[in-house]
Amino acid sequence: MKSEANNDTVLAKPVLAGVGRLAPQFLVHYKVPAILFALLFIFTVIWVPEFFNLQNIVNVARQASITGVVAIGMTFVVLTGGIDLSVGSILTVVGVSFAMLIQNGVPIGIAILAVLLIGIVMGLINGAGSTFFGIQPFIMTLAVMAVGTGLALLLSNGTPQSFSLDSKLLAFLGNGSLLGIPGPVWIFAASAAVAGVILKYLPFGRFIYGIGGSLEAARLSGVKTTRILILVYVISGLCAAIAGIITTSRLFVGHPTAGGFIMLDSIAAVVIGGTSLMGGRGSVAGTVAGVCLLAMVANLLNLLGVSPFNQQIAKGLIIIIAVLFTTPDLKDRMKQQWSSL
Repeated sequence: MKSEANNDTVLAKPVLAGVGRLAPQFLVHYKVPAILFALLFIFTVIWVPEFFNLQNIVNVARQASITGVVAIGMTFVVLTGGIDLSVGSILTVVGVSFAMLIQNGVPIGIAILAVLLIGIVMGLINGAGSTFFGIQPFIMTLAVMAVGTGLALLLSNGTPQSFSLDSKLLAFLGNGSLLGIPGPVWIFAASAAVAGVILKYLPFGRFIYGIGGSLEAARLSGVKTTRILILVYVISGLCAAIAGIITTSRLFVGHPTAGGFIMLDSIAAVVIGGTSLMGGRGSVAGTVAGVCLLAMVANLLNLLGVSPFNQQIAKGLIIIIAVLFTTPDLKDRMKQQWSSL
């Protein structure tokens, strides 16, 4: 009996040691979300206990899913050291186009494929402009954002495009649910799972991290950097298009300004989740945590009666804090800059 007990103890030690190593690693990689989650949880329990109402949590999850899908695509771009400012306008163009196609009797399956193609093409334009023509991603995606915004207003004549359609698929994409979980949450979860597998286990994902670490080193290593960079913008455009379909399906309206603050929210979620804006470091799990944090903050502020204008100020401050937390050697950098004054 003693020998069996000793064997159990010997076997348990490596397991406990492994858990002990994993906990610090988790805190290192997800320090910002973990700290913010802890602070928010304490604040919520004390001041806003109604947040934990089941229906409220379901609504928060449904609302967060749209930002989440866009943020998944944004993660691919940011990991390469790029940025995509056009996601809001892609969402808007896709939403308006989807509503107008349904208005004109186009079958929902064909309409979905058509508007997904719009997102892919706009992402392709971003990628081609940033690689073949050497335009900085910030400028290239800013230009596409302007074009997309104007195109949405042109197509809709500046007015919301409403429609009506009795479809189980449309209901699932918008306000429906499966097993008590909203349809958009399933789509967000599936997007995150697929993205996580791609980035962690496939060569394509490793190439993305390599490009973010050093574009020139990746190129010299034989990586088809142009192809990879174009594809990450295509993925971002596709995710924005999916979010546009979800938004329109929820409201039964294609609104020419639906993109709103989705670009800011998606970038904020990616940064809060620990992905470096310089590229080469980050994860889908961090982005999901960032999305949940932002959704939780927005809902708490609503429950507390804070105005939408002040909520935007809060989001901006959260982004700054998250960037400061994820900046390597911040103290040394501050000392260096202070000595250079």
